[in-house]
Amino acid sequence: MKKFAGTYSWILALAIACAVVGVSLVSCATQVAPGGGPEDKLPPRIAAVYPAPGTTNHPNELYIKLEFDEWINPNIPRNAVSISPPIEKKMRFEVSGKTLELTSRGLLDTGTTYTVTFAGGIKDLRGNSLAKPFQVVFSTGAHIDSLKLDGRIMVNDSMMKKKLYPSIGLFLMGTEREGIRYLQKFRDSTTKQLDSLPMLAKEPPLFATLADSAGNFELTGLKPGRYRVAAFLDANGNQKIEPSAELVGFWIQDLVLTEASADTLWIPLGDQDTSRLELESVTQPFANVLEATFTRPVYFDSAFTDTANCSITSNTDGKKLYPSKVYLGASSRKPQFYFNEKPKKETVYKFACNSAKDSLFRPLDTLRNYVEWEWQEMAKDTLAPSVVAAKFTSRTKAVFPHDSLIISYDKPFGDSLAQTFYTAINKDTVQLNVVVLDPVRLLAKRDEEWPTDVAIEVLQGYNDTTLAAADSNGVRDTVVTLKYKRLTRVEAVSKLKLASLKGAVPGGNDQVAVRLTSIETKAAQIAKCDAAGNFTFPDLEEGAFFIEYYYPKEGRDTPDAGALSPFSFGKPWRAPNDTLKISKGENDLNKLIPNLPTLSKK
Repeated sequence: MKKFAGTYSWILALAIACAVVGVSLVSCATQVAPGGGPEDKLPPRIAAVYPAPGTTNHPNELYIKLEFDEWINPNIPRNAVSISPPIEKKMRFEVSGKTLELTSRGLLDTGTTYTVTFAGGIKDLRGNSLAKPFQVVFSTGAHIDSLKLDGRIMVNDSMMKKKLYPSIGLFLMGTEREGIRYLQKFRDSTTKQLDSLPMLAKEPPLFATLADSAGNFELTGLKPGRYRVAAFLDANGNQKIEPSAELVGFWIQDLVLTEASADTLWIPLGDQDTSRLELESVTQPFANVLEATFTRPVYFDSAFTDTANCSITSNTDGKKLYPSKVYLGASSRKPQFYFNEKPKKETVYKFACNSAKDSLFRPLDTLRNYVEWEWQEMAKDTLAPSVVAAKFTSRTKAVFPHDSLIISYDKPFGDSLAQTFYTAINKDTVQLNVVVLDPVRLLAKRDEEWPTDVAIEVLQGYNDTTLAAADSNGVRDTVVTLKYKRLTRVEAVSKLKLASLKGAVPGGNDQVAVRLTSIETKAAQIAKCDAAGNFTFPDLEEGAFFIEYYYPKEGRDTPDAGALSPFSFGKPWRAPNDTLKISKGENDLNKLIPNLPTLSKK
């Protein structure tokens, strides 16, 4: 376990010897960026701080003063500054030019080490944020708790765009909780007892700090103890876990922190909202088709697509009708239900589903699993099913040799398919073989892999019927000509950019997944490891990628971040800090990043 050094040679301690005129957040004064000179793109830097890091016997009143190298924006968001252990009153900010002062009406506990973290929400007048979180550690007693803890939290693209990064929190466990002032409000109102287990969704953690833009964090000023470890995206800055609105993840076990501890924490994040799925509405896009809208996308498994799962019941005579086909709408990506037997027009029906779940396996609320709706005749809907999309499964704009081609229709095409499909490559037109995937989708295949360095046109064939010129007897024969309608045109990947990646996950096995995300396109693809942790990505384009490997959540391919209710620990996850730069041709992960972090066992 690393210890807190206590000195920072590059930081000056400020003497509070002169009066400083503060500009509060509600002040009518306006601060503007100085004019002239080149555009400022550099982050603000801290030039001096009071109290000096490592100060002991600090008064029980909170007072922190930072001096920056440039003027800062006086609008300090709530989640830009955190203190641990927490204090009972809110923190107050005052900004004047280059100076930030932090105070509170809440008293500090005696003999306690405090860590105050200043994060990226602090910006200069040009909008440049602090490059990384800055911490001030001091004690109200004669001793500084000196333990440190570091690690990494998952950061996704949405956080990067919003510049909103996750926090790490240590929740104290055991009888030591009795002596913590801020926890007293969480005693049972009847028994007056304080639970030895933390109330994760109610109380703030004893120790907390913000991660940087890569998810890396360092907790300082820690004391030995037993802790439950959680990472969470503190969007509103209240230093509490709010499972209905924030991503949360838990470490693989409770942490026993001692002088000898040498743990590095790696924590993925996951959606912890436990609210049930609800049926919101139904519409009728076509004459014999209903489309259902749920509060979240439905997980399409065999239980949901069973034609006996959802039905409509007449409010007039109680007759119940079941769909003959259940599928995902090609354009809407919502569940659609095709009825062979047409319901009665202008009759109110009750549409209901017995079961459903979303991608996180949250079940359908059985009290909100139905809606009433009046069936419409739609007599003018007589058009045959038509193709609405022909898309390759490539995760980039270019088509790769092993990609699949999916052709989608607006409504079920029935048991027989009249259309044929072709590709035109270098003026060679070849018919494709098709396999039915579901009532509105086809998988179109060619006998060989898709070529590189060409343009690929996908065509739909149809028969054009005309009458030939009359013969000597005046008879005109019918002439059937095969013609083509172009559905899409795409470029195949250049052979000079075609790449692949192989590797072995240290500590990996056949339960481990590897996720590779393009930094440019944000598209991700996943590979499964074999028993030795080996994996391969055959179809890639040279570029920069982010790689991570983990034990997926059961039934899914995403990292297992654990669960808040009922509580469960997360599973191991690793993500190297290095950007993975893949070149054309074959690439070996273990050569590109030689010292990959080892994935611990579940």
